[in-house]
Amino acid sequence: MKVKYTPMKRDMSAPKSAKRRRRRTAIFRRGAGLLVLLLVLGFVFWGRFVAKVSNVQFLTRQEVAQVVALEGILLKNEIVLRAPVGGKLHLAAADGDRLEAGAKAAQVLAVQQEVGGETYDIATPVAGICCTHLDGLEQILSPDSIDVLGIPKFEKIDDKATSEGVRVEKGQPVLKIIDNLSPVYIYAETPKSYFPDLKIDKPTWWEANWEGSALSVKSLKVSDKGDMWAGYFMLPAYPDQLLHQRTIRLNITARTLKGFLVPQRAIVFRGEQPGIFLSIKKKAYWKPVTIEGELEGMLAVSGPGLTEDSRYVNNPLLAREEHWIE
Repeated sequence: MKVKYTPMKRDMSAPKSAKRRRRRTAIFRRGAGLLVLLLVLGFVFWGRFVAKVSNVQFLTRQEVAQVVALEGILLKNEIVLRAPVGGKLHLAAADGDRLEAGAKAAQVLAVQQEVGGETYDIATPVAGICCTHLDGLEQILSPDSIDVLGIPKFEKIDDKATSEGVRVEKGQPVLKIIDNLSPVYIYAETPKSYFPDLKIDKPTWWEANWEGSALSVKSLKVSDKGDMWAGYFMLPAYPDQLLHQRTIRLNITARTLKGFLVPQRAIVFRGEQPGIFLSIKKKAYWKPVTIEGELEGMLAVSGPGLTEDSRYVNNPLLAREEHWIE
């Protein structure tokens, strides 16, 4: 009896399917692990990015100032000294010396036919600062003429210095004495935007600086010229060096703002109510504030709970209520 042998076929696909499943599982696990790692890293880096952008700072009391330039023409009490005779000039005082009334400022040696003659003194009629620079405007730009003075337009002011040993003619201006004890005045035309608080019927005082010297300036006679102020400003005290100037430029502190100052971008409105985000236990919490003033891009704010120990969000672009901010 013959038995028919039938060979068995092995299912080779089963092991391959199992391998594929195991491979997919491993890939999935690795992918999931990588995704979790990326999420953790993203969360960490996002938190750092939010903290960096938010720039959390302590709320401190500060002061900001608006400094503007005031340029004008200086008016001062000046007495011109003239040569009593023609001849050779000798300077007995240097430019900038303080002289008493009756002091000898210069001498003129009268010269006749190239031979030296008699010497004539030039004495000071009043006390003041000796100045050897003359511009011809000494009698025109005088404080005594403020009420009637119409300041002319000067294209250029010629300042001529008197030198030792020069030949002078009789009656020629050679020196001047400047009163250094009386106020001096500045005629200026300046934009209204520089001095928004100026009142034409009431004097206004400002702090100023000229070449490192601190000064006080007061408005005196100022008129409204459309978008400009035009008129006189007074300097009650000043350094002697200022007296040698005819034109002057002062840096004036026109306005100041003090208090808890924050940049405009720190303000977040909810409806019409302004507020700032405070960092409390490293989370952002919006707090309403009152804006007390604005200057040079900074706002003075006040409100309940604001102290110098408070920390606020300088840039709230990414700040969200009760979210981590640092």
